[in-house]
Amino acid sequence: MPLIRYRPAPPLDSYVECFWWSERSAPQTCSEHMLPSGCAQLVFALHDTPIVCRAGSSATDPVIWSRGVVHGPQWQYFISGPKPPGASAGVAFRPGAAGALLGVPIAELTDRHTPIDALWGGRGRDIRERLLAAQTPDEIFRLLEQDLTARLKRPLLIHPAVARALAPGTPVSSPTRVRDIQREAGCSPKHFIALFRAAVGLTPKHYYRVRRFKAVLDRLASGGEANLADVAAMAGYSDQSHLTREFRDFAGITPTQYRPRDADSALHHRVQG
Repeated sequence: MPLIRYRPAPPLDSYVECFWWSERSAPQTCSEHMLPSGCAQLVFALHDTPIVCRAGSSATDPVIWSRGVVHGPQWQYFISGPKPPGASAGVAFRPGAAGALLGVPIAELTDRHTPIDALWGGRGRDIRERLLAAQTPDEIFRLLEQDLTARLKRPLLIHPAVARALAPGTPVSSPTRVRDIQREAGCSPKHFIALFRAAVGLTPKHYYRVRRFKAVLDRLASGGEANLADVAAMAGYSDQSHLTREFRDFAGITPTQYRPRDADSALHHRVQG
């Protein structure tokens, strides 16, 4: 299944990690565990077949969506599929930035799958119609870039301490740096957690657990280090058992059961059978 990614130009690149487009030539009959990344995604289905999403480990009712959906930041995996043939396109937001473009506090979308019609009404339907009329992935990316850039009315308002905690290079394997930032900002732990969750949708502790987990997924999906004890140590887990517990919490499987769809789809664990 071809996958194309595109990083937008400034100033949108401060809010959006990438736009993406993919196309499935045949039905995917199995479901997938969609693993958490710590960020939100906006997905447009460029076909008319509904898709089912449901929580991975709870008894909540499934969400059936078509046209488009926002997957909020996830505490753990959700199950998606089976999926029909056809194309889809989406927006992968940067942590702490999705709410500014989606128009709602991100905490309201955490662990939820919100149909685009419910979020944006007619505007969501209009964007999808224009995406359907586009002839190429590049044209789709231009349309998304123009639409989202037009929504930028002012700089992203985020507390400086939270922005520092989310800055590139902050270690994902240790919360020590985040605690230092919280103290330097003069915030109490409770206040900093509230600020962080309002911006990101997750608590600092959970967010950095998810980011460390994603770093392991990227390594495993790319065919990198296969010795799980070494992977655990390099990622900052106390031992292989610790890594296995995190896998069960976030993915519903063990590391040896992990089967990514392909090297570019580390967050997609394909359910066998």
